[in-house]
Amino acid sequence: MLVAGLAGCSGEASHIPPLWQLPGAAISSAIGNAGYDAKRGRVKQMVTRNERAIAMEIDAGGGVRLTEAMRAARIDPAIYGTVLKELRDHPDIYRSGDGLKIEPVTVALMVHGN
Repeated sequence: MLVAGLAGCSGEASHIPPLWQLPGAAISSAIGNAGYDAKRGRVKQMVTRNERAIAMEIDAGGGVRLTEAMRAARIDPAIYGTVLKELRDHPDIYRSGDGLKIEPVTVALMVHGN
């Protein structure tokens, strides 16, 4: 079955490592996922805890709580304005009444982060 599964491999670039690299790739992936999950959890917690303040700061053009959330997501300060514009220009995606849609805001911050 393994041979049949690998028969479709073309020998070109692939996201699937060679068999001898699988143990290391699995460990590396687990460590990377754990780091990402921890960072995402911190960002989501900040957005949830400061939802109303961040919503007002988005409307006002920025502020301390929004900046803290962007830092937690490791967003390059050079693109803070771009992220702010994204959050402000799409209330249908990121807003819920006078608050925020927590999950979409978290995703937006994580997508722009490092």
